[in-house]
Amino acid sequence: MKQGILIGLITLFSTGLAQAAEALKVGDKLPNITLTTQHDKAFSFDNGVKRIIMSVEKQSADMLTNLLDSKPASYLKDTQTIYLADIHRMPSLITKFVALPQLREKTYDIVLGREEADLATFPREKGCLTLMSIKEQTIESLRFICNEDELKTTMNP
Repeated sequence: MKQGILIGLITLFSTGLAQAAEALKVGDKLPNITLTTQHDKAFSFDNGVKRIIMSVEKQSADMLTNLLDSKPASYLKDTQTIYLADIHRMPSLITKFVALPQLREKTYDIVLGREEADLATFPREKGCLTLMSIKEQTIESLRFICNEDELKTTMNP
């Protein structure tokens, strides 16, 4: 009997973890999260968000940075786009002394996922950016952008 209860609790607990880590998909509401930008400015999703673009790896972040650096400083705001960067795997010394100083030089906001759980539910694909179209805080479409040509085409209004 005790073994059955223990197995039941383990199953319940592991199922809960699997559900908690389940990736967002089309039709899902954006999660209620509060993060900060590279300037430590508080951020949470509001009804003005039309697109979210997320980088998880250096390669995809560099691709997006190259594009955004060629745009006017107000580009993200003008297109109602949020840039999320999942940096939780970056070593803390690199984050503190290299990445954050470089990010603070950017004229646009980058919302940072500093802890593993911050952006864990956001879908990702190795080597690609995640792009979500949003309407009333609900994901309308989802795609992965894996090369610069596709990024340029997609991000031109």
